[in-house]
Amino acid sequence: MKTLRLALACLFALGATACNDTLTSDSVVEETGTTTAEAAVTRLYASVGNNELSIETLGTFETRNGERVLVIHGTANRYLENVFSFVPDDIFGETSIISERRFEVVLREGHELNTVLSGLPLFIAIDTFTGAPHRYFARIVIAPRFYDFVGSSGIWIDEAVNPVYVVQGNSNLLYRGRASVSGYADWLSVTAPDGIPSVYGRPNYRLDWTYEKVYQAIDPHTQALTFTSGGDDGPTMTKTARLVARVTELAVTDGDPYEVWPSQECPATVYNCIHSKPTGTTDFSSCGTYREVSRCMYVTSTCELVPPPPSSLTAIDASSLAPAVTAWNSTSSSTDWHHISTTEAYSAFSCPAWATTIQTLMANFNATRQDLPLAEYGTFTDRAGLSQSTFFSGSNSALLAAIDSFAGGGTIQAWIAEEEVACHNCHDNKDYAVLFYPGSGKVVVLQGNHGYDW
Repeated sequence: MKTLRLALACLFALGATACNDTLTSDSVVEETGTTTAEAAVTRLYASVGNNELSIETLGTFETRNGERVLVIHGTANRYLENVFSFVPDDIFGETSIISERRFEVVLREGHELNTVLSGLPLFIAIDTFTGAPHRYFARIVIAPRFYDFVGSSGIWIDEAVNPVYVVQGNSNLLYRGRASVSGYADWLSVTAPDGIPSVYGRPNYRLDWTYEKVYQAIDPHTQALTFTSGGDDGPTMTKTARLVARVTELAVTDGDPYEVWPSQECPATVYNCIHSKPTGTTDFSSCGTYREVSRCMYVTSTCELVPPPPSSLTAIDASSLAPAVTAWNSTSSSTDWHHISTTEAYSAFSCPAWATTIQTLMANFNATRQDLPLAEYGTFTDRAGLSQSTFFSGSNSALLAAIDSFAGGGTIQAWIAEEEVACHNCHDNKDYAVLFYPGSGKVVVLQGNHGYDW
């Protein structure tokens, strides 16, 4: 366990007889999965062992010590001994026991509230006097959500308001909702005492809030936003809805929360989406959530992805090998023949942590093409072992010299194979060789045959 993690555990254990690092890799983890909330759900439930936890989905705003805070309430089925809240490697928010089985999590307006609303899960450590296990952890996700829809069915408002990454000013974080109107309507407007979003598009509208605006819209959560729509040739429609801070996910575990819910790195799909956008793109909402995109935005190489991508192959021009192949084929005869029919070359890319080997190359070839035998039907070898291949046996050094010149020379990792084929009154064999040069990353694939008459 990291030092800071141990410090968090020690803080949690205040009042206990000792501070023991009990969260080892051998801990038994029992997790019931993630419970998600829709607007009509007022409480989420999850259990581990014989402990059950419930969280009220609707957060409420209060003024405490002159500050506006969001308060989330939870209830356990066992008497509580200690609780505290944290995000990975950092104590976060303020959690207090308010009765034997009830507690509250307080998040201050500003940095704390914006952090969790923008998609960072909040962990809660819970100690109970009875029950098994005595210590467990909860993970909650809090997000802006619409509910309490009243008015015309001609206006549809998406419940979800999601954090997205849009390059702008001092912050790249926007909170985005969606709304649509019936076909005849030409416009949509949103009014409220404050917290009014910017409205774009027609008839499927985009609603964008900065953090400051979305906070105004959710505090107080009793204040509704009014959506009005209409057209030159149609009636005006109106609908109201309230935007609130809601707990949308709850999960529990008695294992190490850092292992059960590891911090997400840059996903390959998000990285690829970002780098497929045209130069000058500012809106990356189609690539993922705000936190997914922000984790990838400054990743400059696919090797920084977690996990890194497996080895990849790019075909390159092998025509410079044609003279050596022609010379090799020219020494064949009608009674004792050998022939190279196919010459291919590739550039192999791999990240340092996923170093390419001849074994990984053959696994790649066997997974993507059918013209090479399975790797287990051949032999993995090195430069010295190439003499066992028809292509490089005896005095056939000119071909290997040409390939060395093409691929850069040095160490060779190789795979060679031979298989007999039907031949009337003769012997004939298919030959295969795959040569990998780790120094240059180049790969050469040869296919051909050799045989003789009875």
